[in-house]
Amino acid sequence: MTLRRKNNNKNSVDIFGDYADYYDIIYQDKDYVAESLFVSELIKKNCRKESRIRVLDLACGTGLHAIELATMGYEVDASDMSAKMINAARENARLKKLKIGFHQEAFQTADRIRKKFDVVISMFSAINYLISYKDLLRSLKNIHGLLDHGGILVFDFWNGNAVIEDFAPVRVKRMNKGRKSVLRYSENTIDRLKQIIHVKFNFMLFDKDRLAKEFMENHIIRYYFLVEMENFLEMSSFKVINRCPFMSPGRAISYKDWNVTFVAKRI
Repeated sequence: MTLRRKNNNKNSVDIFGDYADYYDIIYQDKDYVAESLFVSELIKKNCRKESRIRVLDLACGTGLHAIELATMGYEVDASDMSAKMINAARENARLKKLKIGFHQEAFQTADRIRKKFDVVISMFSAINYLISYKDLLRSLKNIHGLLDHGGILVFDFWNGNAVIEDFAPVRVKRMNKGRKSVLRYSENTIDRLKQIIHVKFNFMLFDKDRLAKEFMENHIIRYYFLVEMENFLEMSSFKVINRCPFMSPGRAISYKDWNVTFVAKRI
């Protein structure tokens, strides 16, 4: 079964149907605390504001980055195109007794969020799901409108040079949580001319040793080159003021760094 269900947002597609139910199991090895501290370091370095900083987490998934930033004292809102992801994020925030404003909007419809922010973040290379120039430019325009003057955008994305160098046609990951486990088998194909990777995720959910559920999802991801991304930001009235490998704020970017982070200032 290929999941390409439309949600309530025009021009956006909910590709995280069944995946949302098992997202936190498959990524339980992801260090959200360290990643949020990395983002906070970039915010403090590049956002000169004495009062409480307002942050919007776009494509927030199950909200774990937003929760960590709220715990650090930031005033946080979060948005995702997937209703299932937002429901999971809202429940995660409720369990932590944190006040976070949630919105069900995609990058392309984020202008519907009628608030202003000092910082917009987008983690886990979510921006790579914007596969057309039209969608990328529209999304950057929306983000520009969400930011106060001098506000910053912090995001990470796939570096095209590293993707071409280290592309793997097959990846396998299995994670356990209690009596449950998830096996994810990824079949990947690359179109080097279009800068597109087609990912076919095959999931198997086990309850102890019994196969409880099996499903498949197709994801289309676009990788970007550094100068290309910087040009799009400049076209959208942003200036790149900081760049580094993901999780390495003090190091220069190498062509081998798959995930890179940009900080862009609204001008």
